[in-house]
Amino acid sequence: MQRYYSRIYWHFTGSPKGSTPGVLSPDELLKKSKPKSVEESVEILLAILNSQVLEATSEEKVGDYKTNPFCSTTDIPFKDLVEHAVFYGKAAIGFKAEAIHDIFLPICYVSDKHSLQGELLSDVHPLLDYIKLTDFHPDEGHTFYREREWRKVGDFHFKKEEVAAIVVPDESVKHVHDFLTDHRFPEDISVLSWRLIEEA
Repeated sequence: MQRYYSRIYWHFTGSPKGSTPGVLSPDELLKKSKPKSVEESVEILLAILNSQVLEATSEEKVGDYKTNPFCSTTDIPFKDLVEHAVFYGKAAIGFKAEAIHDIFLPICYVSDKHSLQGELLSDVHPLLDYIKLTDFHPDEGHTFYREREWRKVGDFHFKKEEVAAIVVPDESVKHVHDFLTDHRFPEDISVLSWRLIEEA
């Protein structure tokens, strides 16, 4: 079976700080900001699990429009996660697909040179919060299109059983396992190390 999408939707917790208006690719993002440290990324991951809330802390500019605050996940196959760690860190929570499909919407990626950009970016477009401008250059890291983002305006309140997996650096695996046990998360949540992804 062709696997160009995932049944687990990932939220990275090491995303760069601050707003970066006008950025059209992950490569450009790295030039303006850096991913959070491993320690901070894991701390944020545990705070999200503890609160069971993925907070809407992101905003973007789409033309002249400023989006409403949102949270997001990515529809990336497991084997491709390692490519995105360069931009978003090495800590991520994976949610079950059925927890995402009825609440989040997939992003509509639009070329920054699109002939219909004026219509798509008008203030009356009902899905303006779900449009992302990008370059469609084929090189790795040079387009947001590879991220397959799913977005929700507002906070995402999730149940413990809607968490499918967690990926963290090797040194944090035991700490996360202990946290899940102490906070009575389901025993079937997989906690994986980045080394497994890198060597798979």
